[in-house]
Amino acid sequence: RCAPLRFASLRGGREPAVDTSLSVTLRPARPTYVMMAHARWLWLVLGSAACAPAGDAGARAGAAGGWAAEHATARPTPPPATAGASVAASRAATPPLPPPAAPPAEAAPATVERLDVPHDLPLSFVRGADGKPPHIVFLPGICSNAWAYLASFSASARAQGGAVAIDGDRPCGDSRDFHSITADPNHEEPRIEAALRRAGVESPESTPVTLVGYSLGAILAEKLVQRSPERYSRVVLMGSPRDLELSRLRGAKAVATMSCSLDVPGRMKKGAQSLGRIGVRAAYFEMPGCTHGNIADGDRVFDEVFAFLAGSDAS
Repeated sequence: RCAPLRFASLRGGREPAVDTSLSVTLRPARPTYVMMAHARWLWLVLGSAACAPAGDAGARAGAAGGWAAEHATARPTPPPATAGASVAASRAATPPLPPPAAPPAEAAPATVERLDVPHDLPLSFVRGADGKPPHIVFLPGICSNAWAYLASFSASARAQGGAVAIDGDRPCGDSRDFHSITADPNHEEPRIEAALRRAGVESPESTPVTLVGYSLGAILAEKLVQRSPERYSRVVLMGSPRDLELSRLRGAKAVATMSCSLDVPGRMKKGAQSLGRIGVRAAYFEMPGCTHGNIADGDRVFDEVFAFLAGSDAS
């Protein structure tokens, strides 16, 4: 049997008590020095002339040469990196992600402005989302308020590049908020041009314009198309008080007719069908649940109307 492991004191020559019942079996090894920090005693551990476990004769017989053969080629293997070190290295090698993009700001609601016009009533104006001058002109009828009409489809007007609306210059009884337009193009066309110029159009006399006429304004729009079809090639006719004059609209590229469902839907639908028969691109659009002089579900319906008019470019 191997002798019990003994400890020699380097201080005071005393030998601390050891448990001699504990036997340690060691293979031959070089002297090993272990420093115990913050300990009172420093022990020299000597592992000499140890033997292999009992019963292993081959190991005992070749103990001296076995140690040399084993340790002549052995090299210490570095411990594997810990998971924490691997994660830290991975994080250090990976560039930080950019901060998340801020959500797009919601567009402010479309607003209807009032702009003074020299020698005339103020105009109502919705600026286009693209910042360009407007190309849509709204013409109301008798005893109407242009600002209120434009406000009823202001988002659609802004998406289409903006719009202006002019009030009639004729009185409506004693009202200061309502006015009446005329059906005379000689009187109203210079007013349209002055309003467009005030809204930023450089050459209103030659700029293509989309006309939107309601009631008496629809009759005025017909006459303007007849006078200058190349300039007023797209037109919207709403709730006309009489059947459409097809001959006035032959030169138009596209005509949209509209009516409240409780107004004159039959007349305006028939007008679109009649225009189609003479080769004019036309379609009817209906506003739900309203009566003459009103606009219902304006942004949705006008989005459809303007999309139809724009389609005439591809046809």
